[in-house]
Amino acid sequence: MIPALPDCSRALRRLLTPRIAAAARTSGADRYRKHFPATAHLWLLLLHGLLGSPSLRHTHALLGGLPGAFARLGLTQGLSLSQLARSSTSRPSACVEALLADLTAQARRTVIADASWRLLRKVQIIDSTFITLSGTLGPWSQHGKFHGVRLQTALDLGRHLPTRIRLTLPATNDHEGLAAWDLEPWRGWTVLIDLGYDGHRQFRRLREAGVSFVCRLQPQATYRITATRPVPVKATREGDVVLSDETITLGSPNNRRGAVVPDLRLVRSRNAHGHEQAFLTDRFDLTAFEIVRLSHDRWQIELFFRFIKRNLGLIRPLGRTWVAVWLTVLMTLILAVVLLLLAADRPQTISRTTWGVLLALSTIFSLRGS
Repeated sequence: MIPALPDCSRALRRLLTPRIAAAARTSGADRYRKHFPATAHLWLLLLHGLLGSPSLRHTHALLGGLPGAFARLGLTQGLSLSQLARSSTSRPSACVEALLADLTAQARRTVIADASWRLLRKVQIIDSTFITLSGTLGPWSQHGKFHGVRLQTALDLGRHLPTRIRLTLPATNDHEGLAAWDLEPWRGWTVLIDLGYDGHRQFRRLREAGVSFVCRLQPQATYRITATRPVPVKATREGDVVLSDETITLGSPNNRRGAVVPDLRLVRSRNAHGHEQAFLTDRFDLTAFEIVRLSHDRWQIELFFRFIKRNLGLIRPLGRTWVAVWLTVLMTLILAVVLLLLAADRPQTISRTTWGVLLALSTIFSLRGS
């Protein structure tokens, strides 16, 4: 069943109209843009993303073909493609950042965490994804043989909500990205991280900040077993078998460049395909099964990255400058949060991508209606 278009538009506008108006009042948002205010620009970019348009040219042509569409956005003099393209590569990002922060705060208040498992309520997954850029159009993004940027992301696992982001050049690796982040917002939380974030000093810093972690063990890591615990005989529901559950001291006092981290937990398991893995954590309150299950949930962020890249336009930057790429990232995450906030209205027979198109079309037709 396809919902009525006016109903879709009503829900979207109720959510966004006051927040876009507030974001547009950010200082400097309309500087040197007398005929293209931030309010209209934000709405245009939201429609562009929801439609999954291949380019700004395509979105501009679509709106230009609807009598009164630009006027209803407050653009009484119309809008040229060059104006849209230029503003999308140069408008100060503060107003877009404000809109994302407002929507994220709303999602924290209203999106109910997954109730199927209590652990998901205070777990963040941290990972990065690489956004490839054109070497010809964006020479500033070159690092070695590659052109692009790296998006460091923290995802609230219980809500599937992106909570923190950082855009860096490829020269900044995952370990350095986490080291640069303020850990205070994660105090009392558990972070799921992969080998790219591994490091004895990193683990010690997390513990000192009150942040727990689950991470795969580096195969070359040096450690000493200080205690063992019995392991369950049964397999997890995913088919994993726990092989060992030990308390260890990580690191060697002979390594001057490293750090010795005592009282960590090492859980080894074998999955349904016969592959063995080892997970390092400081969570002694969980069962070995729960540690292994948490490791499976880390892949949720890979699914999130695939969704925002393939379906929300992250791989189609608004322009070739750093500002344009950053605006693209912000708008992509705004779209993801909007779809999350309106998920309860989406019929189960309609995919998130189709739902986004319906939301955009309903808004466009409502623009045309008066």
